[in-house]
Amino acid sequence: MLATCLIITLSTVLIKTLGQNINTFEVVMMRCFITVLITLTLNFQMGKLLFQSSKPGLVSLRSLLTGFVVLTNFYSVSNLPLVEVTSLQFSKPLFLIILAAVFLGEKIRLRRTSATILGFIGIIVVLHPWDSGSSEIKLAHLAVLGAAFGMAGLAILSRKLTIDHHPTTLVLYANIVSVLMCIGPALYYWTMPTNNEFMLIAMLGLTTYCAQFCMISAYKYAEVTVATPFEYFRIIFAAIAGYLVFSELPDIWTISGGTIICGSTLFIAFREAQKNRLRKRQLEA
Repeated sequence: MLATCLIITLSTVLIKTLGQNINTFEVVMMRCFITVLITLTLNFQMGKLLFQSSKPGLVSLRSLLTGFVVLTNFYSVSNLPLVEVTSLQFSKPLFLIILAAVFLGEKIRLRRTSATILGFIGIIVVLHPWDSGSSEIKLAHLAVLGAAFGMAGLAILSRKLTIDHHPTTLVLYANIVSVLMCIGPALYYWTMPTNNEFMLIAMLGLTTYCAQFCMISAYKYAEVTVATPFEYFRIIFAAIAGYLVFSELPDIWTISGGTIICGSTLFIAFREAQKNRLRKRQLEA
């Protein structure tokens, strides 16, 4: 999981660097195209199984939502400090609880409700819209919150689809659809990348695949409750990378709000772990 955090941080640095000169649609299109090539190359032995789907409608919906998440994340990373984007991205569990209650019928009890409300207070602290003299809610802020909401939706869809779909199939279709979503605007706003930028885009495609591999490995060798807390090292890595590469220093609002968001989502993860252990004991009994 620590390797995942480092690789994702490297990806955000690459995205922000490329976003200075190349539009978001172009970067996303080329990155996803490279990921498609890597996926096909490393999984060619699966043959037709790689393309099979019993629920093409849901797979299409998940793929479209993935494209939306990738675009909004890329846009926000290109236009906001890295640590600020990372802090707001961790609001995903808050949206997930709401979606799980609406679409999966999961009950939200008092403690989880309180933690969720506290998490949304943390989001407001990061945005601090009351301090009009030094801050304003930008389109990039809305983009990263939209991405967090979209990632929560992806979690719900993935939970349904991984029952009878190979994970690699979902990854492949998601990246293919993302390429199709971006190709029109990318060609319209096309800027020919330099040789160095082509190399950075290739690295971005590779880091995407490596991050997915490392995260899957983390959850393979350790329980979710053990591996997940290490994901919050991303905020530390993002702060270091933002300072060293882009001379970004997080303000007090980002630090305070990010701490509140992380605390609330960690509490939610802890409560979920307790519920899972209780269910196991009941089943064993």
